[in-house]
Amino acid sequence: MTIQAAEKKSVVGLRDLYIALVTQDDADAYAAGATQAFAPAVSASHKPTRNSKTQYAEDGPFDILISEGETKVDLEVTAIPLSMLALVLGREFDAATGRMFDNGGVPPDVALSFRSVKSNGKYKYFQYLKGKFSGPDEEQATKGDTPEPKTTKIGFTAIKTTHEFVLDGVTAAVKSVVGDEDATDFDGSTWFDAVQVPVAGTPDALTCTPSPVDGASAQSVTVAITLTFSNPLAGNVENGVSLVRVDTAAPITLTRTFNAARTVLTLGHPSLTAAKTYHIVLAGIVDMYGQTLVDTVYDFATA
Repeated sequence: MTIQAAEKKSVVGLRDLYIALVTQDDADAYAAGATQAFAPAVSASHKPTRNSKTQYAEDGPFDILISEGETKVDLEVTAIPLSMLALVLGREFDAATGRMFDNGGVPPDVALSFRSVKSNGKYKYFQYLKGKFSGPDEEQATKGDTPEPKTTKIGFTAIKTTHEFVLDGVTAAVKSVVGDEDATDFDGSTWFDAVQVPVAGTPDALTCTPSPVDGASAQSVTVAITLTFSNPLAGNVENGVSLVRVDTAAPITLTRTFNAARTVLTLGHPSLTAAKTYHIVLAGIVDMYGQTLVDTVYDFATA
């Protein structure tokens, strides 16, 4: 293990708060939707809940047992848009009137990400995989001679995932992922493209295997179309997959269905036209590690 001297630099800033809805967290898989900007950041504090117990034996301290529970993240921001606040608190937002209704909704599971600039200009990155928002605390005051902007404070409680990841041979649930630009081989350029799912080492390159295969001919008009990816895909990227009839450039109405692991995408479609060529178009495909697939077009022809 090589530690770079710059890894010891202090953080002096905070920016880029992003959230994503957790769409699956069970024994089969962990998945999250597309990342979204949350609110302009002012401050953040992380407070893990820790417990320790000293075991005594042979008339003296023998062992120390330590456990860690949830992490409380206290966020201070300039203001949270009502539609975003409704999203993370499970409340109702009426876009037609621009109003949020506090109807006692249940906050959804959310992933939270942000980064802090260090004294040398490099960034330290933070990703909590699963938690819930509560609050917010707000304050208003009469305007005086000197402007005093009032910020919004909101709490986020992070817990470990239900899904267990395999990291260097150890299988365990994970609460957070942290990266430092000064650490050897770390790259934060895709950090906010998708929720940072735990993986040890470099993940396999993202590839796609279509069925029918590229260039296939004499296919049934009811052919089953599947796309098999080498890695699980990030949330909502399936909307970048389309089916187009070449001679008319007309898109075909599709239903897009993933398997539990988000590696096999099935394209449901109405009966196609005989003796025509179709393009399967892939654009904006990103896997759960933030890797992007080059925009691709596969084609096949019906009998």
